[in-house]
Amino acid sequence: MLRPPVPPREFSPVDTPPAPTHLLVIDDDRPLQRLLADALTQQGFTVTLEQNGEWGLKTFETKDFAAVVLDVHLPGINGLEVARRLRSIPKGAAVPLIFMSAMRNVQHQRDALERYQAANFLEKPFKLSALFDALRRALGRNYPEPPPLERTRTDAEATEALADERAREEQSLVESAAASALAAGNPVRGDFKNQPFPEILAEIHRWKGTGALLLRRDKVKKIVYFREGEPQLVKSNLLSECLGRVMVRERMISEAACEESLRRMKASQRQQGTVLIEMGCISPHNLSYALNLQLRAKLFEIFSWKQGDYQFNRKAELPSEPVNLEMSTALLIYEGVRRAYDEERLVAEMGRVDGLYPHPARDPLYVFQEIGLGEEERWLLEAADGRKTVDQLRALDLLPRIETDRLLYAMKCAQVLELRSAPLPPKVVAPPIYNPVPLGGPPPRPSSGNKNGFSVPWSGDSLPFSTEEVEVAESMWQELPPPVAPPPPPEALEEDGDDGLFTRDEVKLQELLTTRLSALRKQDYFELLGVPHEVDAAALKQAYEGLAQEYDPARFAELQSPEPRQLASQIHDLLGYAYATLADPELRKRYEEELAERVRPKLGEEMGSLLAAEGKFQRGEELLRKGSYVAAHQLFKEAVALYDREGDFHAYLGWARFKMAPENPEATLEAIESLAKAISLNPRSEKGYLFTGYVYKATGRPELAERQFEKAIQANPACEEALEELSLLGGGKQFQQ
Repeated sequence: MLRPPVPPREFSPVDTPPAPTHLLVIDDDRPLQRLLADALTQQGFTVTLEQNGEWGLKTFETKDFAAVVLDVHLPGINGLEVARRLRSIPKGAAVPLIFMSAMRNVQHQRDALERYQAANFLEKPFKLSALFDALRRALGRNYPEPPPLERTRTDAEATEALADERAREEQSLVESAAASALAAGNPVRGDFKNQPFPEILAEIHRWKGTGALLLRRDKVKKIVYFREGEPQLVKSNLLSECLGRVMVRERMISEAACEESLRRMKASQRQQGTVLIEMGCISPHNLSYALNLQLRAKLFEIFSWKQGDYQFNRKAELPSEPVNLEMSTALLIYEGVRRAYDEERLVAEMGRVDGLYPHPARDPLYVFQEIGLGEEERWLLEAADGRKTVDQLRALDLLPRIETDRLLYAMKCAQVLELRSAPLPPKVVAPPIYNPVPLGGPPPRPSSGNKNGFSVPWSGDSLPFSTEEVEVAESMWQELPPPVAPPPPPEALEEDGDDGLFTRDEVKLQELLTTRLSALRKQDYFELLGVPHEVDAAALKQAYEGLAQEYDPARFAELQSPEPRQLASQIHDLLGYAYATLADPELRKRYEEELAERVRPKLGEEMGSLLAAEGKFQRGEELLRKGSYVAAHQLFKEAVALYDREGDFHAYLGWARFKMAPENPEATLEAIESLAKAISLNPRSEKGYLFTGYVYKATGRPELAERQFEKAIQANPACEEALEELSLLGGGKQFQQ
C-alpha cells in the first residue's frame, strides 16, 4: 500500500457529524463489503453498506454518518462524482471521506485528496489497520470503543413490537419441528456440557453431513440446516431475532420506520423488506445484507449457550432460500468464539494451557479451506508449529492475550490445532539425496537407501539430466512427506486384566486414537462399520454395537488427560452417524446412490458434458429472445439431458415451456415443476424466482408473483426486472432511484 502523497486532513470535533460511530461504506465488491463491515463492527462502529453511487447518495441524505468510505470505481456514477455531490450539499461539506481504489497513479491520488478534501486515500489491497488508523485520525476522540460481549437475550425479555408475520411463521415452524424430533429416534444427539457448539459444527463438517441440527435451551429452539457439512440457514423461535429488530439494532432503519413498515405490511400483505424499499428506507442491496446479518445473529447467539441439547436429523430437507450464511465453518467458529467467549469461559473450556504446545493437527480439517483470517491471525497460526508453548505464542504480541486464546481455542475446536504436553522435535534439514558415482562407472541399481526411497537413474557414462535439473529434482524429493504408517492393529486397545487400564501410556493411547480416527474418516460407512454392502439389519446392528462399546467414551473417563475421551467420543459419534444412515432404508438408498455417483463420471467426461450443455443453452437463450419458444425449449431440454445439475438450465426450460402454451394448465404445471427444480439446485440464482413470478402473474396470482419477485431481489439486489415488476404490482411506486 502506498502512503498518501499528501498529508491526510485532520478533522476537528466541530467537523464531526452528530452520529460519530455510524459509517457509510460504498463499494460494489461484496466480499470486501462484508470484510469491512465485520471488522468495523468489531471496532464499535455501526456500518451501512451500499453497492452503487446512486443508493449511496440517497442513503447519505436520509441518515447521519460520521464518515464515508468510498470506492473510486463504482458502477453507474463513479466514486469521484459521488464525492463531488456529497461536498455540494450542506451535511456532506465536512464529512470525512476516505477513498479506496486500486488506482496506482500518485498524481491522481493527490488530485482526489485535494479536490474533495478527503481524509485519506487507501490503495487496494490495504491492511485493515490502515483503515482503522485513517478513521482514528479523522474522528479523533469520537472513534468508538470496541463493544462488550453481548448478554444473551431470552424470549421472555424480547419485545414483540418489531416482529413481522414471517418471524411468527418461523417461530411456529421451529416449534413444530422440535416436537416432531422429540418423537423420532436418533442416535446422533448430545448436550453442550459434553460437547460445546464449536465442536459440534466442526464434527458435522467432518462428516460432510446434510440435514438439520435441532438445538434447544430451555424454551429457546433453533434449527441449523447443513449441506455437505456447511451451515446454510438458521431458523429460530425467538421473535427478538426478527428482521426488523436486526435492522433497528444495526441502525439501518429507525424504530419508527420499522413500525410503519409493519403497519403497511399488514395492510398490503407484502414482505417487510419490500415495504421498506418502497418507503425509501433501504436499498435492495441492503435488504440482502440485512437478511444475511439476521442469519448470522441467530447462529452466533448459540455460541453463548453453556447448556442445552442437540440432535441431528439427516432426513430434513434444506429449504430453498435466496440468502445463506456465506461463511466457512472455520470462520463461523472463530467469529462465534470471539463474540461469546471471555477469559473465564476459555479457562473453563480449555483449562490452564500456558505450558501446552499447539501442534498443527495431523488430520487437519481445513488445510485447503479459506478460513478467512486477518494478517496477524495468520501469522499467529503459522507460529503455532508445535515448538512454542501457548505462553510463548502470547509473548509474540501479535494479538492481545484474550484474542490469542480465542484464536487458539477456535482452531482447536475446528480441528486445525491440537494442544499437547510435548513439543515437536526441532526441524532438521534433510541430507542431500543425490550421491554421485564416478563417470564411466556402472549405473546404480534401484535402491530405497535414501530418505524417500528415490534413486537417480544413470545411463552409460553420462548424466541424463543437466546439473540444474538434478538440483531441482533433489529439492522436490526432499520436500515430499514421509510415507504414512498404517493404523495400528486392534490388539493395541486390549485391556490389561480387569483393572480397566490400558497397556499403553496415555500419550501413546492418544496418538493411537488420533490415527484410528483419521483412518476411519477416510472410509465410507460400510468400511467404517466393517460390513459388506449387502449386510442385513441384524448384522449391521451387531457390528455397530460392538464398535460402539469398544469406543464408549466412558471407558476413558478415569484417565488424567481428557484428550483420549474426546477422541473416543468423536469416533463413537462417527460410528453412530454411519449406523443411523445405513439402518434407515431411505437414507441408505440415498447414500449408496451418492457412493455410486462418486465413481461414475470422470472429471474430463463431466466437463465435456457441461461444455456441450452450455453451448445448447446459449443457442436456446438466443432463440428465446427471438420468440422461437418451441426450438428454444428443445435446446434447453437437450442441455438438461447433458447436465442436469445446473439450476439455470432448468429455469429456462420451465420458462420456455410456459411460453409455448401459456393458456395450457398442463404446460403451466410442467413449467412450475422445472422452476422448482431450478430453485432447489441453486437457491441463490434470481432466474428461478423471476420466471416463477412471471408465471404466477400471467395466471392471475399476483400475491404469489410478488413473493417470487421479492426473493429474486434477495438473491440479486441488482435484478432490475424484479424491481420493475414490484413497482407495477405496488401501484406504480418506484423501487429504484
